[in-house]
Amino acid sequence: MKNNQAYVGEDSKILEFISQYGNGSKVLDVGCGYGRILRLLSGSGFKAVGVEANTEIVESCRLAGLECISPDEFDNSPKQEWDVIIMSHIIEHFSPRECFNMMDHYLDYLKGGGILIIATPLLTEYFYEDFDHVKPYLPLGINMVFGVKSAQVQYRSRNKLQLLDLWYKKYFYRATNSRDVYLNDTAFFTRFIKFFLKIIFIISFGYFGKKDGWVGVFRKIL
Repeated sequence: MKNNQAYVGEDSKILEFISQYGNGSKVLDVGCGYGRILRLLSGSGFKAVGVEANTEIVESCRLAGLECISPDEFDNSPKQEWDVIIMSHIIEHFSPRECFNMMDHYLDYLKGGGILIIATPLLTEYFYEDFDHVKPYLPLGINMVFGVKSAQVQYRSRNKLQLLDLWYKKYFYRATNSRDVYLNDTAFFTRFIKFFLKIIFIISFGYFGKKDGWVGVFRKIL
């Protein structure tokens, strides 16, 4: 899994999208993990609550002073509407049916005119290095299910979305494992190659890099 440096530009884009398109300050971070984005939101003056399935991580977030609850606690709490819902690096961990049900469920809590922000990886040669990754999703696929226009797919949501903006994240080229080769991340040669490729990426202002994820902002219209 990539370290936190890989998310710096992505997190900035999420905050930018909230400032540009959001109409309020109540933000729900679904699948918040250890609260990386929650900290940024709280520091920017937003009322932010995280939902996390791993109970140990929920406790860790609470000990860090972050407001974090489990999905069961969320479902059993008094219903409220949110101005912004974030799903950062969560949808790729679900099968299509599970992803559809999860998204439609939380979109029930997004107010009309509110925004959903999705950050997710593209299919790259290192996508499946994450043990939990199931399937990459594209903006077009989200529109087929949650958009207004009918598409020949087996899922149709009760919540409708309109894509407002889209940003693709780039990352420096990296050497990857294959069936025949395992790269030891602690070996000098591997670290040197990684450092060299990262420097090339920086001095070329991202030109010598690879698109490996996207951040999209959608408005709830129904």
